[in-house]
Amino acid sequence: MRIKLIALFLFAFTTVGFSQDKKCVEFKTGKFSYFNPAYKRYKVDRKEKIQTETDTVTGIVLEGAIEWKSDCEYVLTYTKVPDNAKKGVLGQKSSVQIVSISGNKILCRSEGLGLKKDIEMIKIDN
Repeated sequence: MRIKLIALFLFAFTTVGFSQDKKCVEFKTGKFSYFNPAYKRYKVDRKEKIQTETDTVTGIVLEGAIEWKSDCEYVLTYTKVPDNAKKGVLGQKSSVQIVSISGNKILCRSEGLGLKKDIEMIKIDN
């Protein structure tokens, strides 16, 4: 009985893990907004290898190169920033991991630029 219970647990765990990876693929590209009202002014457009972040109030656009480590994890390196705006970000890296998915909302864990934080994003367009 105990072996059956362990086998059932392992099967359920691997099934959930694989389905998470498959869902992550749906969030590798598209247009996103931040769920947190403090960041609502920023829009993200992610393509397979490039991400742009636009401040809809000031018009400042940051661009970064994406290196996918897995379907749910990538490293973002900021490659283009406007003159005199956020220059300290240029060349900086952020490691991002998609940790959960609920409908069109994802929870990402980001580490970089001297910060560790959880970020919720909503996919608004493919």
